[in-house]
Amino acid sequence: MPDAPARGRVRAPGIFRGLAVGLTLSFVNLLGAFLTIVALGGLGEWTGTQFVGMFGAIEIATGAAFIIGPNIWRLPVAEAKLSDTPHDVAFAASTILIPHWGGGVKCIAGAAFVAYAAVVEGVGPATLLLPLVVVLVCAASVGISMLFARAGVARPDIDVLEIVVKRPGHRDAALPGLSIGASFVQLLLNVATFPTVKLLPPDVIYRPEIGPSFALLGWMTVTGGGLLALGFAAWWGRVAWRAPRPQQREAEEFAGVS
Repeated sequence: MPDAPARGRVRAPGIFRGLAVGLTLSFVNLLGAFLTIVALGGLGEWTGTQFVGMFGAIEIATGAAFIIGPNIWRLPVAEAKLSDTPHDVAFAASTILIPHWGGGVKCIAGAAFVAYAAVVEGVGPATLLLPLVVVLVCAASVGISMLFARAGVARPDIDVLEIVVKRPGHRDAALPGLSIGASFVQLLLNVATFPTVKLLPPDVIYRPEIGPSFALLGWMTVTGGGLLALGFAAWWGRVAWRAPRPQQREAEEFAGVS
């Protein structure tokens, strides 16, 4: 039986491989976003470095949201799977807070992009307010996810797509259920950079040193706080600390928790 250090040595390469793959994907996403913006008419008033910093801030925020996002997006699928149980699917902390650490890699990559922009553009007192913008964008992302998840739970027959592969001579294979609303939310969060560059001037986040303007903070407070409040309002009556046992088991199986 291998000792504990040996097990650690076996596991470490897998962790580093996952980190390397995640960082590579974030860089590819940045390159793809940059080329798409250029194809759509260019960066406008934004410089390349400013675009990288803004992309990085959004990457940190959405990455943080993605740590719990899959649990929210899964709720309509859980409703469809557990429709024959006597319990309603709840927005329960015991299932929502099961972490999916793939989102953490997006945060690391985003932090690297922001650090690069900070070195080139400079930093100042306003730079200390940048984490607040990240928190507010994350709150907006979670709020949007909650709203679409609640709609999917209300009508899983419309929202949840289940595909069964017929195999002659073998048992039919059912692919994992997919929430159409959740897929739309993920697409929306992944393309959030494009409208930001096209609709907003760079001085919302550069003064010229990196740091959000008070106008941006005000709008994000209203937007992020409002969407999060609407999300909890939509789940009113179904917010709980502990999920019903069937839902808890389903969520733990989805997250790979033994």
